[in-house]
Amino acid sequence: MVSDAVKPPTAPKIPKKPLPPLDVQLLEDETVIRGRLISGLDLTGRELRAASSENCVFQRVNLIGTSWQQLRLLDVSFEECDLSSARWPEASLERVSFTDCRLLGFQSPQARCRHVRFTRVQAGLALWYKLDGKNVWWQDSDLSEASFLEAKLPGAVFRMCKLHRTDFLGAALTGGDLRGSDLTKTRLGLREVAGSPSRLRNSSTSPTCWT
Repeated sequence: MVSDAVKPPTAPKIPKKPLPPLDVQLLEDETVIRGRLISGLDLTGRELRAASSENCVFQRVNLIGTSWQQLRLLDVSFEECDLSSARWPEASLERVSFTDCRLLGFQSPQARCRHVRFTRVQAGLALWYKLDGKNVWWQDSDLSEASFLEAKLPGAVFRMCKLHRTDFLGAALTGGDLRGSDLTKTRLGLREVAGSPSRLRNSSTSPTCWT
């Protein structure tokens, strides 16, 4: 049995001093961006491959439809950004936070997430196929019709989230915490919820289960 005291993900390590703004010309394949503020930019549809970002803050950035392959993020904060319809396959995220962001239809198959937190995000229809996650926390977010097929999410927290028709079939949710979330027609099988019954008990509705 997992303790009720769930430790939140470690927050991104962002320098306290003001960050210099990013020159958009620096956004190229295989580039590494460190210690920059990316604010108010329109990067709609921008394509990148194997780029990295460390100790950066994205504020009110338009990332709609971006295609960033094999992206690496370390100690990065996204605030009020729009990532709708973006495709970030095989992304690696460590100590990353998304706050008040839109991720409608966002796709990140086979992503690796360590200490990642989503707060008040709109992520309906998002695709997290085969997500490999540890210390992942969703708070006050809408994940309606999102898919976590075959994801590895041991100990993941979905606190006060809308999980209407969210698909967890084939996912590993051992020790997961879904308390306070709306599980209306959530797709959960008996294998997915193994080890988590006490944490499902206080959700607003019972999930639909398949054996």
